[in-house]
Amino acid sequence: MALNGTDLISNPWDSFFSVYGDIIGVSWYLIPISFIAVALYIKTRTFAVSGMWLMASTLMIGSALFVEHPEMSFVYYLFTVLSFVGIVVSIYLEAR
Repeated sequence: MALNGTDLISNPWDSFFSVYGDIIGVSWYLIPISFIAVALYIKTRTFAVSGMWLMASTLMIGSALFVEHPEMSFVYYLFTVLSFVGIVVSIYLEAR
């Protein structure tokens, strides 16, 4: 497989990350999102901050990228709902 420079300039996102999408599938976006959420939790030691990151990022990715894969949109929306529940529980437990 040769690297086409014009394709890299016109569409850099797909050129770099299509390999991961081809190997792992369309759920590979969960890996970097999860790493960032874990790093936020380690930094702040509260689930509310990392839950907000998870909720916002999975909602945006589930809405925008998976028009042709509605089953993956459901998985990302499931992560959104779980992070929302985690945020509510975290705020409730911190207020007590």
